[in-house]
Amino acid sequence: MDLFEPPATLNTIITGQLCCGDKYLSALLCDHPKITCHSVLLDSADSVRRYYHENYFGDTGTTPDWLVEGHISGEQYLTNKIFDNPLKEEEVIGVSVLYPHLYARDMWDYFANWCRVGDFCVINLKRNPIACFASLKLWERDGNSLSKPSVTKFNRGYTEIVGHPSTLPVEFPPRATPVQADLDELYAFVRMHMAADMKVADMCEDRLELTYEELVTNFSEVCPAVFSFLDHKPLPARTIKKWSSSFSKTVRTPLYRMISNWNVVCREAPPDVQVWLNPEDI
Repeated sequence: MDLFEPPATLNTIITGQLCCGDKYLSALLCDHPKITCHSVLLDSADSVRRYYHENYFGDTGTTPDWLVEGHISGEQYLTNKIFDNPLKEEEVIGVSVLYPHLYARDMWDYFANWCRVGDFCVINLKRNPIACFASLKLWERDGNSLSKPSVTKFNRGYTEIVGHPSTLPVEFPPRATPVQADLDELYAFVRMHMAADMKVADMCEDRLELTYEELVTNFSEVCPAVFSFLDHKPLPARTIKKWSSSFSKTVRTPLYRMISNWNVVCREAPPDVQVWLNPEDI
């Protein structure tokens, strides 16, 4: 009598800087019937972690089942609850783990070990860190006040639910007054980004690198590459068309229009930051 063997699951993480496009890529992957990609389960805010956990696993009631600080570590949570744990017979389980999450929980060795074991891969979203910084500062200043309300399963607007993605930084900033960059803060942000890029490269050789520009401007070619990397057939043409249409409406603001003191940044930036000073990057 043959023993039952559960279907093999490919586990993956999407990583990159804040505002790199991860939430959109996560949503795209979830459009595939055999793929689930969790978003920001390791966020610093407990309400955000709970929202995304219950969005997939359901209401946990009075017993916390999401990642609760002091109750369970990030490594234990991902190992015991997320990876290899599909509820709907998915064949790929992904989760967004951005650079700040990797640093805050010191998870570099944890994911490096997963990569060595196998059946694990990394999608690294690359975006100019100065653009990420400007997008983040724009959101912090404006409070994402331009988000459109939507209806959830609780029959309330998104903004009424603490931890909903509309309360998180947006990757695609709306047309708004440029932000003024604090130079020291910008330099520290860029250097952290560059260090994280190198640590991800050391962490995993089996990774797919995508740029933010590719995701936004060349989605029809990026999409097949993503699903091929995950060893799955691409989405139906109508779904690809839907996403392409969505991205085509994205406001693509170049760097020089996102930062009000752009000329000062260009004049004062040290050599290691100057390499990112492409004014047309989005």
